[in-house]
Amino acid sequence: MKKTMAPQKRDKSLVPLSREHHFGLLFCWKLRQGLKNGTDLEVMRTYVLYFWNNILREHCQEEEWLLERLLPHDDTQRARLQEEHRLIQALVELIEQGSRMNRDLFKVLEQDLVDHIRWEERDLFPYLQAVAHSDDLELAGQLLSHKHDPRVDTFTPEFWINKAGKE
Repeated sequence: MKKTMAPQKRDKSLVPLSREHHFGLLFCWKLRQGLKNGTDLEVMRTYVLYFWNNILREHCQEEEWLLERLLPHDDTQRARLQEEHRLIQALVELIEQGSRMNRDLFKVLEQDLVDHIRWEERDLFPYLQAVAHSDDLELAGQLLSHKHDPRVDTFTPEFWINKAGKE
């Protein structure tokens, strides 16, 4: 029996980042669907680069910016976030290079990003809310909201949609 997670009470300062995690999970779903639909890997490579350059890279930078202000330099959660962001970036760079492009590379990116987002939502953000001073969290959230633009995914073709007659 699968254990269901109760919804996390999110500090309003972290809500914009949590909303973007939905985008990240949707990106992963699109990759899974693309692989399932037999999408040309070059189209998927183009999508990965589009998503990295327009949404994911800046999201990662904003999270690191936030943690720089709220956690000590030697905090293990901060170190883990930075390390996982570097691993995701390295996967994107491997996909960008196109060398020995195969389906497994997309699967690894998809699974690593899902795991990373779930860790942030279930562990990192509650930890941050518990250890950061509420005034610091609020101020960082205000600063983040001023520099934060809502992200939009307008990539075409929509390869993740299973066309009628194609099973």
